[in-house]
Amino acid sequence: MKTSKIARSLLAGAVAMLFLAPAAHAAVISVNFGDAPVNVPSNIDGVYFNFLTGAYGPSEMVGYDFNPYNNNSGLTFYGAAAPSGILATGTPGPLAQARVLQFGDLISSTGQFNPYQTRGDNFQAGRQEYVGLRFLNETTGILNYGWALINTTAGNGFPASVAAYGYENTGLSITAGETAVAADVPEPTSIALVGLALGALGLSRRRKSA
Repeated sequence: MKTSKIARSLLAGAVAMLFLAPAAHAAVISVNFGDAPVNVPSNIDGVYFNFLTGAYGPSEMVGYDFNPYNNNSGLTFYGAAAPSGILATGTPGPLAQARVLQFGDLISSTGQFNPYQTRGDNFQAGRQEYVGLRFLNETTGILNYGWALINTTAGNGFPASVAAYGYENTGLSITAGETAVAADVPEPTSIALVGLALGALGLSRRRKSA
């Protein structure tokens, strides 16, 4: 009798902890446009992306984070005002060049981010390549690091399109192409407690029936 009561108490407490325990949340958010990549108009506006809301369009929007366009000499990238920016090489300013990233390249606080127009000369080769960026998350006030996967055409880069993008929403680094969509999962200790309680309850029932 006492064993049964103790087991039931353990089970109730463990289940409560299971629901109250902090969940493990995915920190990387990504969007893949699949067979319908977003076209980048070959004009001075291009297309604007708000990574937090998932919105995009040909007109500048409040809170936009990434803007590929044609600055009349070819594919160019722009982010929101500093401290946001495009991962680049060269002297910061309108002549800095966006870095061409390969899958798995690190995007972090150690990089140089250009808070101005950033030229995409090295992307104008008819390939699919990653560009790195950072932007200020207006919800958390934290700088987030991210990437965009760009399709280009040899010449000036156009026609061009955005195939996918992703970012890390807690301020940590991310690698180009990194995605992580994981369901919330309970902490292992909570699962162990439930198992322990169920085992004790089963043992109590077996003793009663013996």
